[in-house]
Amino acid sequence: MNNEMPLKQVIDSTLENLKNIMSTDTVIGQPMHVMEDTVIIPVSKVSVGFTSGGVDFDSKTTANKHFGGGNGAGMSVNPIAFLVVTKNGVELLNINKEYTNTLADTVSDFVAKSPDLISKFKEVFKKEKKEETTEESTEIEEETKE
Repeated sequence: MNNEMPLKQVIDSTLENLKNIMSTDTVIGQPMHVMEDTVIIPVSKVSVGFTSGGVDFDSKTTANKHFGGGNGAGMSVNPIAFLVVTKNGVELLNINKEYTNTLADTVSDFVAKSPDLISKFKEVFKKEKKEETTEESTEIEEETKE
């Protein structure tokens, strides 16, 4: 191990290994094709913890080769729901009561309300653009009068 930045190397090594373990497939799992027209996609809650520490000894009196350090990391993956895609539509099946009124319902409500939300956003932006155009034309009229 290079002694210039040993603590940084320890941390980088741990984070690189966590990165290799965790991916988007951890939260939204691989689709499973069952029956002819049905796909099931698992949805999970991922929790990650990481800690690290170290000490470099005084390098004025000794060579810079004494280092003490360590770190630890932990990860848990808990399935909370399944997305079931059929020819009749998409359904979110919640399997964990803890998240019944939080994540699963929020995602489900957001997907259901997306068309309404998008149209409301469009209306707001149209109004803002119209107001800007009206303000600019009023300013131009005032400048030409002067």
